Amino acid sequence: MKKKGIFGLLGILINIPCIGYAAEIESYIVGGNPVRQGDEITWMASIRNTTDNTSHFCGGSIVNKEWVLTAAHCVVQGIAGNEFTLPPNNLAVMVGKLSSEVVDTADLYQVTHVVVHPEYSPNAETKITVDENQNQTQEVVKLALDNDIALLRVNRSFPFPTVNPIKLADQKIAQRLEASLAGEWNEINRPANTVVSGWGATNSDGTGISTNLMYTELSYLPISDCFNLLERGNDEHFIIGSPMNLTKVCALPPDILFDEEGDPLGYGPDACKGDSGGPLVTKDIDGRWVQLGVVSGGPQGAPLCGAYLRPGFYARVGTYFDWIKEIVGKIPDSPISNPDFMEDKETGTSKDDDQDVDTGEGKADEGCNPEVSGISPNNCALNSDGGGGMVSYFGLGGLILMLLRRRVLSRD
Repeated sequence: MKKKGIFGLLGILINIPCIGYAAEIESYIVGGNPVRQGDEITWMASIRNTTDNTSHFCGGSIVNKEWVLTAAHCVVQGIAGNEFTLPPNNLAVMVGKLSSEVVDTADLYQVTHVVVHPEYSPNAETKITVDENQNQTQEVVKLALDNDIALLRVNRSFPFPTVNPIKLADQKIAQRLEASLAGEWNEINRPANTVVSGWGATNSDGTGISTNLMYTELSYLPISDCFNLLERGNDEHFIIGSPMNLTKVCALPPDILFDEEGDPLGYGPDACKGDSGGPLVTKDIDGRWVQLGVVSGGPQGAPLCGAYLRPGFYARVGTYFDWIKEIVGKIPDSPISNPDFMEDKETGTSKDDDQDVDTGEGKADEGCNPEVSGISPNNCALNSDGGGGMVSYFGLGGLILMLLRRRVLSRD
């Protein structure tokens, strides 16, 4: 009797800064400060939805005169099993402005190409193998919000030097900077050694709209510590695959925020809904800003953003540097480059066609219920009325509720 593999799509609730329809994605910096004219942050891009008042729904970073780096979950939307990539005619980019309000159409750049990383996986996926004795073994074959990275090409060049590209960390630079930042980590006295910026939610529950570009400092969290905080005690690992994971980096609030009377608010600075796709940066030895990560998601819970011990996670730029360099070095053949999992569905093929397997897709959880065990993207407003951008600080769906009772959300 052949072993039979059953694939399951895990609906992990992840707080994603950008998941769902573009019109439903929002997120802003919690505990941040406004960026002022003349500040160094000149690489920010606002991703706009041309079908909804040209509204902001995700962040991005300028990588050269015609390309913007953002999160894959910002442009791949829909519920598990029915995902689609937003076409270029639904997207625009605005750069060089601190306000998210459009005051001059010359500031808008029409997107001509959308390129999603081929190995992007919005949901965790498991394979269950049944042997001849009906014993089952379960293996995680895809992580939630993994390879969460995409590139947008625009129709004309950005106005350098009014705006400038951010330096991207290649593999060697990433390793060097991460080793240095990891050496600074102190659980008792957290360092403020990275910066995240965006037009996302300003309140820890994912509400509050800021029309001004905001930034805040965060503490880089070594990936082994991030693994312990997100995965310790779980039979299977759905967000961080191992203590040596190289697809994500993590960060925590460096301190506690207080109200005007000096009382603690119960959360710290963080990226939140609407910040998805924006850059996590740090300074190199020469004092130059370098992008380490792309805002992706975090574990669902209360507060949604700014939790002391539930780190947000970011796509690790160093891992994808060579892919980014290859894509931006030429004009793509097609206006849309889908991730492999979507191409496989369209052609009816999969990488496991040579196996005797059954495949199944779970239905994504339609709520962004803030459970500590969940995960949500920073654009979760999939089905919420508030229009935020977090798929449950990695909120990915309902199948995980049935199988593993875990959730993942993005930070849209």
